[in-house]
Amino acid sequence: MPGLVLLFPLGLPAQSSSPASALNSQQRTGWRLFMQNCSLCHLARADNPKSTAAGSAYGGDLKGLFQGQSPMSDGAVKAFVQQGLPGKMPGFQYGLQPEQIDSIIAYLKAL
Repeated sequence: MPGLVLLFPLGLPAQSSSPASALNSQQRTGWRLFMQNCSLCHLARADNPKSTAAGSAYGGDLKGLFQGQSPMSDGAVKAFVQQGLPGKMPGFQYGLQPEQIDSIIAYLKAL
């Protein structure tokens, strides 16, 4: 046998059951940006309604951020994402364009 060659696909095919499949174009962009920039600290909570604040050592619960008794405004969330919170969350003012932050906000509203 001269040699064994294994071929691996370069990417996974899109799955219709992806959370992004039910979102509009801006929300899908926000989902992609969220996965790239925010998921390390916030994914378990954003996508899992059963998780709790005690369930992770990282970021807060983002599900329902714009709902409930004290919803946050788009402007407040945008400022928070841009500036961050020293010692807890980095600011993304130099890493994300304002339109990209708007897309992340659109995604968070869809949670």
